[in-house]
Amino acid sequence: MPVDFERDLNPEQRAAALAPDGPVLVIAAAGTGKTRTLTYRVAHLVERGVPPERILLLTFTNRAAREMLDRARRLVGESVGGIWGGTFHHFAHRLLRRHAPRVGLDPSFVILDDDDAQSLLRRATAEARRAHPHFPKIEVLHDAISLARNRGEDPLVAVPQRFEDLPVPAEVIGAAVRDYTAAKQAVRGVDFDDLLELALALFERAPDVLERYREQFLHVLVDEYQDTNPAQARLVDAVAARHRNLLVVGDDFQSIYSWRGADYRNFLSFPQRYPDARVVRLETNYRSVPGILAVANACIAGNPDQFQKTLRAVREDGLEPFRADLRDGGQQARFVRETAEELHAAGYAWRDMA
Repeated sequence: MPVDFERDLNPEQRAAALAPDGPVLVIAAAGTGKTRTLTYRVAHLVERGVPPERILLLTFTNRAAREMLDRARRLVGESVGGIWGGTFHHFAHRLLRRHAPRVGLDPSFVILDDDDAQSLLRRATAEARRAHPHFPKIEVLHDAISLARNRGEDPLVAVPQRFEDLPVPAEVIGAAVRDYTAAKQAVRGVDFDDLLELALALFERAPDVLERYREQFLHVLVDEYQDTNPAQARLVDAVAARHRNLLVVGDDFQSIYSWRGADYRNFLSFPQRYPDARVVRLETNYRSVPGILAVANACIAGNPDQFQKTLRAVREDGLEPFRADLRDGGQQARFVRETAEELHAAGYAWRDMA
C-alpha cells in the first residue's frame, strides 16, 4: 500500500516530508513530530524511486537512526536497509575502513573509547604529572583537547590557553598534547575526534574519493542539526555539494551541547550558506499543554539570535505552571519532595511525576 501522507501528517510535517529537491531547512520545535517527519521523508524518497544506497541519514545516536529506519521499513518495506544511516562518527568510521591508506592510516586501526583514550593520555603524561603537582586532571585535559578539536581549533594553541591560570608552563601542556598524539599512533589507535578529522582529511587529500561519495549520495538528511560542530557541518557540506539535496532538521531553541563543541550558528547560518533553501517550520506541539508553551515562548522571546517561531498546543487541558522562589538547593530539594508527596496523596501515581 502506498504511504498515506495526507492522513498521517499535518500540513507542516507534510510540507517537509514531501519537499522538492534542493536544500531544505526544517525548524522543528519541541514536540512537533520531528522523528515522524524525517521517517516519512525517507519513505517519500524511496517511494519516488531513489535507491536506498543513495540516501545518507546522519543522526546523533545510532539508536535514533535505527528507530527512524525501523519506522520507514514498516512504511515502505525492507529496501530501506540499504540506506547509509547512523552517527557522524559511524559514517566517518565506515569511510576510513574503506580508504584508510589514503590518509596514512593502518586499515586495522583500533577505535579508542573515552576510557581507552584517557588511559593512554594518563600514561603519556605520567612524567609531566610527577614533575608538576598542579598538572590538570586527566579527564579535564582530555575534554579540553576534544573541545578544541571539535571547534576546529589547534589544540597545541587552544589547550595551553585553557590552562594558563595553572602554575604549569604552557610548553608542558603543549608537549602533553603532542605526546598523546604520538601514543595513539604507536598503538594504531583512533579516538572519536580523530574519526571526524581523518574523514575530512580523506576528502581533502583524495578528491577522487570525495567525488565518489558526492555522486553516490543523491540525498543527505541530518537530524538535530543545531548540535553539529564545525567539523560535522563541513563534512555534511562536502558530501552534499554535488546534488545539493540536503535536508536538515533541528531547533535553535534546543541547542545545549556547546560544551562539547556544538555550534548552533551552523543552524542559523544555513539560509546564508544555501540562499535557495526552502524553510519549513513545525510549530504544532503534541507534547505540552498551553500553559507550559506560554512560559517556554515567553522565556526565549528576548533572544535576538534565533529563528522566530511560536509553539501551538494540540492538548487543551492541564495544570497551569507556577514559579517557586527558593533560596538554596536544600530548600529546593525539600520543596520537590513535599510537592511530590502531596501529589501522591492526592491520587497521582509516582510514575506520573518527573
